[in-house]
Amino acid sequence: MQRALTEAESMLRRDEPQAAESWYREALLEGWLLLGDLYRAGGVPAEAQAAYERALISALEARRPLLALAELALERGDPEGAVEVLLRLLARSSGDGRAVRLLARAFNATGQPELAVQQLEGAAQSMPQDVETRFALASGYLRLERPESAEKLFREVAEERPIPQTWILIGRTWRDYGEYERARGALERAIEQDPRVPRARFYLGTVELLDRGRGAVEEAIDHFKEERRISPEDAVNSLYLGMVLVDARRFEEALTSLEIAVESESTRPNALHHLGRALLGLDRPREAATALKSAIDLAEGGYDGSFNANQMESLHYQLALALRRSGDEARAMPHFEAAERFSVALARTSRDRMSNYLDGHGKEPSAGVVGLSVFSETPVSGLSAEVREQLVRTAQTTLARASFNLGVMATQARRFARAAGHFEQAASVDPAFPRVQYSLGVARFNAGQFEQATSPLSHALEETPGDPTLRRMLALAWLNAEVYDRAAELLATDPGRAADRSLQYAYGLALVRSGRTVEAQPIFDRLLAEQADWPELNVLLGQAAAQEGDFDAAVEHLERAIELRPGVAEAQATLGNIYLRQGRLEEAGAALRAELAAHPVDHRSRYVLATVLELDNQPQAALREVELVLAAEPDFADAGYLRGKILLEDGRVEEAAAQLLAAAELAPEDPNIRNQLGQAYQKLGDREKAREQFEIFQRLKGRSDQ
Repeated sequence: MQRALTEAESMLRRDEPQAAESWYREALLEGWLLLGDLYRAGGVPAEAQAAYERALISALEARRPLLALAELALERGDPEGAVEVLLRLLARSSGDGRAVRLLARAFNATGQPELAVQQLEGAAQSMPQDVETRFALASGYLRLERPESAEKLFREVAEERPIPQTWILIGRTWRDYGEYERARGALERAIEQDPRVPRARFYLGTVELLDRGRGAVEEAIDHFKEERRISPEDAVNSLYLGMVLVDARRFEEALTSLEIAVESESTRPNALHHLGRALLGLDRPREAATALKSAIDLAEGGYDGSFNANQMESLHYQLALALRRSGDEARAMPHFEAAERFSVALARTSRDRMSNYLDGHGKEPSAGVVGLSVFSETPVSGLSAEVREQLVRTAQTTLARASFNLGVMATQARRFARAAGHFEQAASVDPAFPRVQYSLGVARFNAGQFEQATSPLSHALEETPGDPTLRRMLALAWLNAEVYDRAAELLATDPGRAADRSLQYAYGLALVRSGRTVEAQPIFDRLLAEQADWPELNVLLGQAAAQEGDFDAAVEHLERAIELRPGVAEAQATLGNIYLRQGRLEEAGAALRAELAAHPVDHRSRYVLATVLELDNQPQAALREVELVLAAEPDFADAGYLRGKILLEDGRVEEAAAQLLAAAELAPEDPNIRNQLGQAYQKLGDREKAREQFEIFQRLKGRSDQ
């Protein structure tokens, strides 16, 4: 990630923008993949999925993001989703061994082990050099109870990878499928090759416990102790050693191992459990209670890889005993009750506890799971929470920087919408990244995305409240977003307004549209004295006069604007609205058609034309117009109401009811919609729904009359 960022910035210095963009995209790909891995390791799968999906669209490479999404789907218990992703990937590249192994694992998780093996057999035949696929196929044969076929493949793998770690993996896989004698043989081969190879004796200890239970406790302890001499910081081995020593009632001896295991995030919950048992066995109930309570807190807090029902029962029971022995009977009772609720017998043999633990707590991903990679590990999975958090911050800073710089490059190329996308990505990762809010707001503004520009521009203005240019841009964004009161508030104190006719005009427009026509009049007078032949000014003066009810003055200004420029925006539309209010339907229709001829995407004018046609007893013409409006703006509630009303009058009652119901959802406080919807239900014979709508209509009507 960092290397890609460095290369990108080097290319920029060399004035090679295309190469720089390619490297920035590489940095984004690596950054999102890393962030996804970190979130996944931290137990936040939704965040991980979002990061992997961002990686998928950040660069041309799709393979690694798709693989990561498939692995995540499997971890989240969605093997069908993983199958869908992997089939998509393999359609592009059939020779992808890792994808095939994951697909086999997904089929296995859906209860189709035969299909999993079939996939792996095909891949092993077409990719004979892929050792991991053959290893996974051997695991698949074991699942289908074909140990001889598995043994043949394991020998081939060991010949090609003649290292002790290969035999350890083979031994672990034999163990996971209950082939304990074969497991011993493989693990002993590893020790023969390297007497100090890590994990071989650890697995031998688990094999003995799983195979012979309590009778193998002392032998298992010896293996775990030998492992500790080789790998003294191995938290998992220390946990097992401590756990078995506790079962053997060698409590004092167990403490050292369990205290090592407590320091590791991955083994902490179970280590605390058995540390509590050891302290209780040493008659140190207060210390035991502290350890056991911490284990329960971790488990109940959703700690990844915590406890199943059997272990939770044991935890609560042990804590209850510790509290009782400490003399705190009141606090002990709820834990006795909690233990009973798990409804599993408390008395368990050492072998039972070890089997239970190995079945899902602290055990590494098994080589025996069909399709799982066994020769590689996730780079961040073994890191502490603190290190992961630090890496998350590093990745976020890098992602923000790469996205921001891509935004700057797009801005320089005047591709403002694309720039806004890059700046938005930077802001989503690091909202406090320097100048990101300002840059995002400016890009949105220049792209004509005024409503979306207002939030980042507002944030930027909070950071630099004395910036007049920024303040003005925000005012114009609010104006174009039709939030006129906010625009007027900002423009009122603009120091450059008096010398700038466009700002004066914008301020006057904001005042008129926010219902403050009287305040706007002096501004208009000054502008009119200086710019009598300005068409847009005459339109605005006409709108202001119409708002005050002075239709004669309004028409005079509007006709003057049309004379100066026949196609000037909103002049004919405003005339149409005036004529409608005066009941001059034919003239209103002509003016609105003239507006639409010059500005065919003016949906509000088209809606008003539909209203005029409906009032002029031309329902089918009105319906055509209003349906054009709804095709462009399906959430236009007034247009939905008008269409529903026309359909109802035309006898198309079911269509009318559906349209009016949609309009009511968009504008629930509109009494006219409720009245029409009630009439529709009445015609459909649904008296209960009709009564309900008429009651709502009466309440809303009464409220508006007050």
